[in-house]
Amino acid sequence: MKKTVIIFILTALLFTMFACCEKESPAAYLPSIRYGNVPLDSYPVLIWSGNGPADAGGPGAEHTPEELISLYYDSIPKTQIGNGAITLKNGSDKNAVFTISFIGVYTKNGEKTDYGEADLSVLPDGSYIICVKTTKSLSGGVDESNYLFAEVLKNND
Repeated sequence: MKKTVIIFILTALLFTMFACCEKESPAAYLPSIRYGNVPLDSYPVLIWSGNGPADAGGPGAEHTPEELISLYYDSIPKTQIGNGAITLKNGSDKNAVFTISFIGVYTKNGEKTDYGEADLSVLPDGSYIICVKTTKSLSGGVDESNYLFAEVLKNND
């Protein structure tokens, strides 16, 4: 009798493990500017948010990135970096679609430089503010849009 009960419990456990389990989804992460595949600290500025009658613009809707750098410079986190790859990474989540797009590389005074996205990993020594635009969509339309600002203090030595 004991063997039958043990076999029954083990069989039920085995079926439960495989029949009722949902595949584990990959870990969710937000779009980011990365250095060596690690997200840089960044400062988000809301451009637009909403989905329907509660749509609203944020400070980013009324200002250019140059103006936002002047307004929020003290809040933009700074990261010391060296000779590593700087990349943009889209976010991932099973309930939302994220995108990230390059806006520009700026000086601390808010002046746009000639450096493009392809130049991020080979910037010369100095201080630069990288600006990207991120969007988040839950229902097929854009539900949120932000600028992300990250300052890098580049030292190639």
